[in-house]
Amino acid sequence: MNETTPKPADTDPRLTERWQSLVDILYLSQVTFLYLFSAIYPVVGLFFGVLFLSGSISAKGKRIGKVCLILGIVNAALMILFLVLTLALGLAGALSGLGKD
Repeated sequence: MNETTPKPADTDPRLTERWQSLVDILYLSQVTFLYLFSAIYPVVGLFFGVLFLSGSISAKGKRIGKVCLILGIVNAALMILFLVLTLALGLAGALSGLGKD
């Protein structure tokens, strides 16, 4: 009779391992999306970087915040650089054609 009774979830090691693997997959997907959005949108990277760095207790959370912050800063610097280059080249092209009439 003991062989047919189901085990509770906390005593069955297979079920515990399945739940732990699901949690790991969800954690990795969340971190991947945080890094992806931090690389694409610099404001999101800066926001989540500061949020995780200041609000996280664990070292893992602080590491995620640092990576998001770095990705946000690098992306913001690249966007500003490309904006300045575009404006400078556009003005140089516009000014070079002014004297030719």
